[in-house]
Amino acid sequence: MSGFESDTPAHDERQPFGTPTRTPRLMLRGRSAPPGNVDGAWWPWTTNLTSELHDLISAVTPRLGPTMRVGFEWNATSIAQRRIDTDDHIRVHGASDGQPPDVMRLYGAHGTALTLLVIPADTTPEVARERMRLAVAGHISPPGS
Repeated sequence: MSGFESDTPAHDERQPFGTPTRTPRLMLRGRSAPPGNVDGAWWPWTTNLTSELHDLISAVTPRLGPTMRVGFEWNATSIAQRRIDTDDHIRVHGASDGQPPDVMRLYGAHGTALTLLVIPADTTPEVARERMRLAVAGHISPPGS
């Protein structure tokens, strides 16, 4: 376990979080869409993903419900600059075995889950939008999946 992981039990009384400080660049597949490799795509504004996690969680709450856990291959910037506070009651951990490095898995309180393709922040707008569109359409899967 890294110093970034938290053993704090997840709890939903603190969610959804307040108004996002910046609107997340997020696209989700329709609820009635057939299952795919990913449920959507997220294009963060910065490389510090944890600083944007509250905004992302606020955006997916209507679909996921309260978020209990988030699994991802966090970069050094995210680990060094900001932690998810234990008061947030979200368990943050590394990627699961076999989870591609550009996939984030969010787990809800009631057995719900979302799998998001994470597009690097420095991706050009044209390429990022196209990858998001393809992911939502079910025509793209993360490398290694």
